[in-house]
Formats: sequence, structure tokens, C-alpha cells
Amino acid sequence: TTISQKIMLFIMPVIISFVVLEIGVRLFDMFRGESFFTDYRNELNNVKPIVPYRMFGFAMYKGEVEQRQIASRHQELFSLQKTPDTIRVVCFGGSTTENLPAFKEAGVHYPKQLQALLSQKYPNKKIEVINLGNSAYATNHSLMMLAFNVLSWQPDIVILSHNINDLLASYFPDFSVDYDNKYGTEYYLPNHADKYSTLNVLFQHSSFYWFVKGKIDKIILAPAALHRESYAQGLPQINQEVFRRNVTSFVNLAKNNNVKVVLGTQALETSEEYFRRHMEYKPYNRLAVYPLHEEFVEHHRLFNNILQEVAEANQVLLVDNDKALAGKTEYFVDFVHYSVDGVNKLAESYASELMAADYLTP
Repeated sequence: TTISQKIMLFIMPVIISFVVLEIGVRLFDMFRGESFFTDYRNELNNVKPIVPYRMFGFAMYKGEVEQRQIASRHQELFSLQKTPDTIRVVCFGGSTTENLPAFKEAGVHYPKQLQALLSQKYPNKKIEVINLGNSAYATNHSLMMLAFNVLSWQPDIVILSHNINDLLASYFPDFSVDYDNKYGTEYYLPNHADKYSTLNVLFQHSSFYWFVKGKIDKIILAPAALHRESYAQGLPQINQEVFRRNVTSFVNLAKNNNVKVVLGTQALETSEEYFRRHMEYKPYNRLAVYPLHEEFVEHHRLFNNILQEVAEANQVLLVDNDKALAGKTEYFVDFVHYSVDGVNKLAESYASELMAADYLTP
């Protein structure tokens, strides 16, 4: 037996085993509702190119240049060119605007529900409500999307609701005014495990590879226990001022382009149990140091107060979602994310305030 034959005798079983396992994983995914030929696990592991200015997120456009359309977070499509009879509302925020739990359960998110409510109230108008919420997005992401994308869409109204993602930057080490101390970590940078990058390219369409890689990544970035210490001196003033500055910059940019602005507070389910439902499984708990729970609730209230103060100072509409939803556990799946009932209540909250303020009148 020659050396080449020995090599082949070794390699062929490996190749055959890989093909069999690849087919097995794809069949498993198919029975779970995915296509046999999908790159579902590639997408699941979030191995995507860096999104310009945002680092991570979703594709905001679909189609070729000539027929390009705006794609919302849940892939509803809107014409890039707004027609004269259209009132276009764009919603900015993090996962509490994305509404992924409710979307997975019932196909709803608050911008979609808001569009339906406003369309019923104004049947002679074409109402578009576009969802740009994305998990982990903070004010800096929304400010960049407004500047570099949304102003070109000719929005009539923009809705901004942020709190927790900006607040969490305060709990990562070495606070930075651009939130690099949070978003510059391995937990947010694409392809964080660089030693896999060559393999990522080589096996980019292999479901079996992504299945194995997903298991390895879970070990590397396994959830860590919550680390809590008292913030007895209170939340540093610089952290509050950065949030205030970002929200104010968003408001000024919109108003200077003749766009009406709505600021929304973030509702909070204040129990420790609901906080842990979401936060105790985060891989970045290895870095973050959270305050005692009562202190966290107070910090969250401070950021909501900043939204109210910016709204008053700049004479824009404030929708107090915290007042409308807080204290009712049926509206929450954890401390900030909404149930289907919560999403519907949130949409009703925005709709009633927009109509009361006559914001849809040119």
C-alpha cells in the first residue's frame, strides 16, 4: 500500500462521516421547520459582516438599486420613495422596540400594531410604521441610523425609546463616552472567536460545522453568574450626561430636518425575579458589575427622567410607557421585554398620545 493510498484510507471515512453528519443536521433542521438547503445555522451563529456605522444588526434594504426597498427589523418592506399621501413613522430602540418574544409567539410587534391602529383612525391616509429596533442597540446606534439612513426616507415622525442598553454601559468596566467599554468587547464584535475565522469561510455553508461551532461558542462564552456591588455613590454624572446628550442630539437632528419627534420612556417590571429571568444568562456577566437591585431600579428611573426632561426642554411629545405598563406582570416576559398583551398595550399607548397631540396632521 502506497502512502497516498494510506492517506486516502484515512481521509475517506472522515469525509463520509462529515457528509452523513451534515445530512443529519440538515434533516433535523428541516423537521424543525427550516429548509433543507438553508444557511439557518450560519445566521443563527451571527457570523455576518460588520454593518457600516452600527457594527452589528440587520440589513435595512432589499433588492437592487433600481427597485430597492426599506426592510424593517421583521422584514416588512416599504418603498424607499415616500408617496405624497403617505405618513411615515419610524421607530427606534433596542429589543423592547424589536419585540422579538411577541413576534415569535404571535407575529406582532408594536410598530406593526401601531400602524394598524392609526390606519383605522385615519382611513383616508396611508400610514407606514417602520420598526428599526434591534437587540442591544443604544442611543448611539439610533443616532447614526437617523443621520445616515432614515432622513433619506423622508419620515414625518420618529419615535425613540431607549434606556436599558445605554444604562448597561454604565456597568461595564472603564466607562467610555462612546460606549466602547461595552460594544468594543468580544460579546458584540462580529466573529469574536478569531481562531475560527478561516474555518468560517471554508465551511460557511455547512450546517454540521455551525452546529459544532455553536456548541463550542457556548462553552467559550458561557453565561456567568451575576456580580453585584452597591453603587452607594449613585450613578456617575458623566453616564447620565452622555445619555442626555445622545437623546438631545437625536431630537435636534430630527427637528432640524422638519421631522416630528416622540420620546418614549421604557416600562420596567421591577421585581428581582423578572430581572434575573433575562440578565442571569448573559455571557457578558463576566465583565459587568450590576448594582444592588433597588439601586438598579433607581438608575432606570433616572434614565426615564432624562427622557422626560429632554422632551420638555425641546418641546416634543413624551409617551410615558412606564406609567402605562409598569406594575402589571401580564405585560412582561421578563423585566423589560413585553408579552403579546404588553406589545398591544404599548401600541395603544403610542396611538392614543399621537392622536391626542394631533401629530398626524401636517
